[in-house]
Formats: sequence, structure tokens, C-alpha cells
Amino acid sequence: MYKVESRVIKFLGEDNKTVISAYRIFQRSDGKNLVFYPVPKNANSSFKKLFVELLSIEKDYLFLDDEIPMYQKEEYKSNSNKNLWLWSFLPPKPKFTVMPSSLNAIKIAVVRDPIERFLSAYNNRVIWHKDINFNNLSIKDVIEKLKRKSFDNQHFLPQTFFLGNDPNYFNYLTKMPSIDGLVDYINQFFGKNFKIKKLQTNHGKNPISMEEVSKFSNELRHIYKKDYEFINSIKGNLL
Repeated sequence: MYKVESRVIKFLGEDNKTVISAYRIFQRSDGKNLVFYPVPKNANSSFKKLFVELLSIEKDYLFLDDEIPMYQKEEYKSNSNKNLWLWSFLPPKPKFTVMPSSLNAIKIAVVRDPIERFLSAYNNRVIWHKDINFNNLSIKDVIEKLKRKSFDNQHFLPQTFFLGNDPNYFNYLTKMPSIDGLVDYINQFFGKNFKIKKLQTNHGKNPISMEEVSKFSNELRHIYKKDYEFINSIKGNLL
């Protein structure tokens, strides 16, 4: 079995000071490297949990998001017992950046139907977590902000913000909800066999239904036009 270690690689802006993007790279003892490109609301927390389990460091990371909403941060902190929060394991919301060819990294990511992703983001981030950005806004109000390209809540950013516009850049992609193929590949890379856990599933007491969101499908298809183009042009590298 190969040994796998990980480190964070950062990319700086033109001023050579501002971090514009960062990724965690998994380095295997035989020289192979793996990079997971995280996208909010695309099973992100679930894959973070999988990675910390594969690295045998899960006891260092705490996840209470399905029990305690993030607007109750003080209660979250009081239960943390000085553990790191799971969200911090992968650098959050990195803008798409091309990996240096010198890393020879295997690049993987998860895509999701944009309307399903919007529904998940609204229920989990607005209704359950009550994020400061978009808090108490109706679906219509959120969509109006997105139409003005006001992505104050970055969970609603297009997937192409995180993945770029060319699916052929990635070695392997998987589309929710069928993520087992990518999970199997990651397990093979680590030489282990872990099941992925569903996290960030709490959508509050009165979640919005797909039927309600479908009334805005034309507007959402326009907002996430590039996401649909990306997903529809995936060829050959879908697990």
C-alpha cells in the first residue's frame, strides 16, 4: 500500500501577495498526485469527510453543521473541543486555477444539475444556516440578485467559477447523484475502501420544494447557462 500525504498549494495574484486560489494536493509515495476541485453544494462536505477518513485524521475535524446551524456559531464553538472545523480541510471556494504541469496531478471534480444545486443551496444555506448574505430572502429575491450578478453568498456562484469552462481539463468528473464511480477511484488511489457519508442534509423545518423552484427554471437556466454548457459537453471522462 502506498503512503499518501497532503499539503495545500496556493496561487497568488499579480501583486504576489493576495491568495486568489488554493487547493489541497494528495501526494502518493510512488509520485502520483491527486487534486480535488471543490464546488459548494456538490457533495463538498461529504468528500471532505471522506478525505480526512482516508488520511486517518478524522478525529481532528469536527462536523456539526447538520445539528447546529452556522448562525449559532457560539454554540458550535462551545462544542468544538478545539477541533478543527471540517470545512477548513479543503481551502474554501477557490476560483478555478490551472494546476502547474510540473505537478503531473490527476484532477477530479463533481458536477450537479444547476437547478437542483440552487434548491440545495437555498434550503441549506438560506433556510437552515441563515447565512448573513441572502438571509430571509425569498427565492425570487435571490434570483433577482443573481441576475444582477450579485453573488454575495458564494454558495450560489456558477460551477464554472470553480471548474473553468473546459471539462476536458479534468481527468475524471462525476455527476450527482451518481458519485460512486469517483468515490471508488479515490479509494483506489489511497488503497483503501471507505463509504462516503451524506452531509449538509439539514434543510430546516420548511424546505422549499423542486415544484416551487421549477417556476423559475427559465431564469435559472439563463443564470447558469455556462454550467449547462459545461455539463452537456462532458465526454469520456465521466465516472
